[in-house]
Amino acid sequence: MRDTATNETDELETQVLWNRLQSTADEMYDAAERLAFSFSIREGADASTAVMTADGDAIGLSDQSVPVLSGALSRTTRIILEEHFPPEELEPGDTIITNDPWIGGGHLSDVVVLNPVFYDGELVGITGSLGHTDDVGGNRGGWSTDAEQVYEEGILIPPAKLYDAGERNDAIEAIIRDNVRIPHQTLGDIEALRSGNTLGEERLEEAIADYGPETFDHVADEVIDRSERALRDELEELPDDTHDASVTFEIAGFDITIAVSVTVDGSDLYVDFEGTSDQIDAGINCPFGNIVTVTEYIVKCMLVPELPNAEGFFRPIHVTAPEGSIINCDRPKATMGRHLTYSRAEDALIRALGQVVPESALSEMAGIQLAPFSGQDAAGNEFIAVGGTAGGFPPRAGKDGTPGVYFPYNGKSTPIEMFERYSPIRWVETALVPDSEGAGEYRSGPAVRSSYHNPTEQPAYFSLTSGRADREPDGFRGGESGKRATVESDADDKTVEPNGPGVLGPGETLSLVSATPGGYGDPTDRDDDRVETDVRLGYVSEERAREVYDYDPTG
Repeated sequence: MRDTATNETDELETQVLWNRLQSTADEMYDAAERLAFSFSIREGADASTAVMTADGDAIGLSDQSVPVLSGALSRTTRIILEEHFPPEELEPGDTIITNDPWIGGGHLSDVVVLNPVFYDGELVGITGSLGHTDDVGGNRGGWSTDAEQVYEEGILIPPAKLYDAGERNDAIEAIIRDNVRIPHQTLGDIEALRSGNTLGEERLEEAIADYGPETFDHVADEVIDRSERALRDELEELPDDTHDASVTFEIAGFDITIAVSVTVDGSDLYVDFEGTSDQIDAGINCPFGNIVTVTEYIVKCMLVPELPNAEGFFRPIHVTAPEGSIINCDRPKATMGRHLTYSRAEDALIRALGQVVPESALSEMAGIQLAPFSGQDAAGNEFIAVGGTAGGFPPRAGKDGTPGVYFPYNGKSTPIEMFERYSPIRWVETALVPDSEGAGEYRSGPAVRSSYHNPTEQPAYFSLTSGRADREPDGFRGGESGKRATVESDADDKTVEPNGPGVLGPGETLSLVSATPGGYGDPTDRDDDRVETDVRLGYVSEERAREVYDYDPTG
């Protein structure tokens, strides 16, 4: 064991241990992802992992984590420690779970799993994971916009010990098993997340054995302090001022406004969503915790993108939102499609903060389309398979956008081979759509079209959530608008709404086309060589190149 004197912990030791904690969170993530049963965790990377102190402060967060879930783990852990399981009630071998949207990830599919870590009989830390399991009962396919109350969306598990001192709680398992369609999948996901935590426990115990508890505690404090100082230093370089922005959109028959005011005040940043629309009777309401975490993510990306994730970074950011608003909803409002709302809040925040740091601003995002298909296969077994499209990373100063990227979700597209292995639905196409980019000096990527065919003799079900299906995403600094998301069926006289449930009949093909972000800068300022490359690659037709970009192929 190394010298445990706090004041003798040197710079190198601090950095090494910090890297070790970060690597532990990444190892936890990899283990959970590989062992998971659901498409969303195993293929879509819809998860988050963290190493935390005994107080629930994050000191290691996986860089692979989905942004909306990343900061949620420490907040969730503190709520559970304060209101449900105080530290004195925890024992080695405990595993606590919950999917309460107002405590954890924001909708019922996001399951939080926490393991306390002990060393010499003392609670020294907590390992946590949070992942989206595709089956929680309720509406078919998980994501939905048509429910009015959370009770319609699936089973809600309050904070409970799934394992109590190493003994599995059979009653909790039975409740879950009897309320979902594919029990082995849901329970398998929870065990995968727990396995990641168990690996994190081992790594944390090893680190404390190597360095000693006093050194570990000191380094944890230093990690938190450094991450806080890094953001405060950046904020102090900015002028004190307030900047406002808003976005409007229509979904589920409701007209919604997200308003935000960003105030830089010394080394603090105040983000106030006053003026945002009230909560609604549809499944796109957003619990307050989600708005906090996505705000932290956008601030990090725009101000300190290279800063490793740790609890201190969150402390200079103060977020408020009206109670009962669509981004701070009350129980029991439905929340399953809350990503459609918080992603618009991200757009508003980028617009406001972009007035302070325009070099970090983006054109309006395109969002994502999620298409979970479900039903029974030929053997009568229930299946859920998640498809969809992504609008890509928006363009910014000096760089074109990237097509097909799940931004700002940070997830992945399901591989076609895996989609077809676990479902009878055929994924027949994924292709770029020419002339669909948001034109600009720096353009967005083209839209992505994905098509799904039902070759069986029985119906399959889907539940679509399509970001930016109501209007074209705006450009920035003279850039043109992108394209809105669309959905089409090849069945005669059939119209498919971009948000909501539907049936994919035998022999029917459903095609989804993603939205595209707006362009950045005047399209006529685009370099001719770039336009020529776009034409050669088939992103842009010669006709569009001439009309929009003033391109002359003859020189």
